[in-house]
Amino acid sequence: MTKLTTLLLAAGLAVTALPSSLLAAEPAAETEHAGDPDQAKLSAAKRKVLALPDIASAQQQAKADRAMASKASAEYKQARTKAAESETAYRKAFDEALAKEDPAAAEIQKKQRAAFREKMLKARGEKKPATTKERADDES
Repeated sequence: MTKLTTLLLAAGLAVTALPSSLLAAEPAAETEHAGDPDQAKLSAAKRKVLALPDIASAQQQAKADRAMASKASAEYKQARTKAAESETAYRKAFDEALAKEDPAAAEIQKKQRAAFREKMLKARGEKKPATTKERADDES
């Protein structure tokens, strides 16, 4: 389990917690179905399985992996925020220095950035998913 979690984190994928129903018995369900003999039998079997050392160890490992994934996710978010703040500070310092060095160059750069933003917004606006009918027409 830890190797899988490490690989997913290294690949930049979010790791989601396993449903608790896969990892632990449901004692609340046991009390709800006290009159059902099949449910009572299932609950007793789950308790026995959870008492096995291998299962208890795997459950602890799963909990540890979820905690590690949660911590890594929080650290990743914090690092992304810090990187964005650093980039903003760099860009501001660069723009101020460029304006001091040559005001005309700073204005040219502002115009280029504005043109680039407009181009990107236009490209995003034109990019829309094809409908089923459009795909059928393209394939014909």
